[in-house]
Amino acid sequence: MTAAPAQGFKPTGPALPIDVMSKDWNIRSAAISPDGKHIAAIAGIPGQNPVIRVWSTDDMSKTPTQFGSRTMRFTGFQFLNNSKLLVFANQPVAAGAYSNWQSKAAIANLDGSSFLDISNDEADPRGDDRIIGFGLFNRLPSEENVVLMEINRFSGTEIVRLNVNTGRKDRFARTGDNESFDWADSKGQIKLKSELRAANGVYTTFVYFRETNDSPWRELPGLRRTWNERYTLRPVHVSKDNSTIYVVINRDTNFTVLAKYDIATDKLSAPIAENTEFDISSASFGSASDEDALTQDPLRSFCWNGPSTECNYLDPTDKRISNLLERALPGTNISFTSRNGGANVLVTATAPNVPDTYYLLKNERQLIKIGSVLEGWDRKTLGPAEWLYYPARDGFQVPGILYLPPGYNKERDGRLPLVVMPHGGPWARDDMDFDISYWPQMFATRGFAVLMPQYRGSLGLGKAVWKGGDRQWGALMQDDKDDGAKWLVDQGIADPNRMMMYGYSYGGFAAAAAAARSGGRSAGLWQCAISGAPAIDLERISTDWGESRLQRVNQGVTVAGWDPMANLDQVKIPWLVFHGDYDRQADTIHSRSAAARMRQVNPNANFRYVEIPKMAHTLGQMTPEHRTQFLTLILDWMSNNCGNISASFKEPGLKTTASSRASK
Repeated sequence: MTAAPAQGFKPTGPALPIDVMSKDWNIRSAAISPDGKHIAAIAGIPGQNPVIRVWSTDDMSKTPTQFGSRTMRFTGFQFLNNSKLLVFANQPVAAGAYSNWQSKAAIANLDGSSFLDISNDEADPRGDDRIIGFGLFNRLPSEENVVLMEINRFSGTEIVRLNVNTGRKDRFARTGDNESFDWADSKGQIKLKSELRAANGVYTTFVYFRETNDSPWRELPGLRRTWNERYTLRPVHVSKDNSTIYVVINRDTNFTVLAKYDIATDKLSAPIAENTEFDISSASFGSASDEDALTQDPLRSFCWNGPSTECNYLDPTDKRISNLLERALPGTNISFTSRNGGANVLVTATAPNVPDTYYLLKNERQLIKIGSVLEGWDRKTLGPAEWLYYPARDGFQVPGILYLPPGYNKERDGRLPLVVMPHGGPWARDDMDFDISYWPQMFATRGFAVLMPQYRGSLGLGKAVWKGGDRQWGALMQDDKDDGAKWLVDQGIADPNRMMMYGYSYGGFAAAAAAARSGGRSAGLWQCAISGAPAIDLERISTDWGESRLQRVNQGVTVAGWDPMANLDQVKIPWLVFHGDYDRQADTIHSRSAAARMRQVNPNANFRYVEIPKMAHTLGQMTPEHRTQFLTLILDWMSNNCGNISASFKEPGLKTTASSRASK
């Protein structure tokens, strides 16, 4: 607490430049083919849309093939079989207030020589039957040219048998908007579905089971779940003998566990896998010699949501590969996908200061680097991070991640300026993998400490954290963020006179609350606030939850608390808001309404609103030009409109855009 302010501290590495953070990711979303003979990934190409790049695992030294599109931005893909990809892309569509990026899907050969658009649809783009997404429901490993594809419509989900050679789609199954298909085996037998019903304000999920597609559905009372009780019950596997359903559940526990449900007796077992500090997140079945569980389906692994995802491998081959990779790639969080009995393994290694890096492990002997999300930046130039817990004012232990600048030593260098950066959601969480938004490292490499609080309302850290945020928007949830900043002051790390909040989506709401509370509950704490794509109006949020009625039912009822929109006259600190005009998720109307109200009730505030043309909500829908615009806005605001922070921080090469009035 007595450490001197670190006015003269300089990180040991360079600041992560805007042009590096703005460009498309170098290599991302790598996947390996079912036969292990090819690896594909999305690759960024300067000056053009991202491409799909494909390597042959037989000879990784050969130049990979690649293909792209002039009009569409590739956002993802899945292997349909060993020679075909299901490719997802976005294309901007101007439709007035409904302007958005439209999702497209196509079947492509691995070399791009054939590109068959399968997303053409005659449905009204604004109607209830419009398509909102595509996905591979089941690869059907025993069939060569047919897969089950999921078409997500606003009115429900359609499963079709898709011929990967011709693109023909034959309807296989269809749900209503209150139903979902939850699990199918490797032969395409859809064995589980769920249905949501409402009665007297109570919403209940009913789970149904059948042994084959020709069998009648029958309800499983022991898996019935009332949404109002707010616990997780998620089936993850049906045993091949149709006797057992494996479920991830936290009905009677704080953290989710893996348990077995006996279909005949309608009973759940005691946990068969659990972690006393974190949620069990997933389980896999089969073996290294039977990857698709065609003949046997033993429990192969289970994973939990620790600071990063960790797994316990039960298969001997997987266990051996995991141990080998931990020795070869120390200090990283490792995940892998094994093919050919472990002969070809796609590996991902990551850490807060290690950009996601992909490798091919061949025959458990040769580790070949494929590429990284961000080349040329590593532990020497990026800031370290740690997982921690800090006490809120009521004693609740709040998890968090703290980034520090490269080369920083508290005893030697004293206090740092602080950015508190709450995640979006709020039903989400951060982890200790590399953050592909670059935002934590953008600040850390410029000499800032960065706290990412996992405030009450965060998902995946137990029911106590998750449900603790119910109806506490802007109130207790906001206190958790304030208390994290105050705790870092007590630790001698944060300079109490140089602290700010930046957030995006729900994080943008939190920054709006910080600005509006600066005239009251948080007075004197923050130097400035920056809100990206914020959802600000609590009343609007609770009644209009995007395109999902179920989400409004499940999450919308938890949205209440202290409303920034009703307290904009209390904004006493500089506040920047930016928003994309193609954002239909946290709709642009939130920021437009807040800007209009600021002009009415707080016309002399140091406030600025900037709307970015054709920018949607998610990172994957943003172009390099979009990212350049808002990253420049953030650093310019910090340099020129952030109180004491601006007195000690300057971003070279930026033009002053100071504004003393609300503007658009």
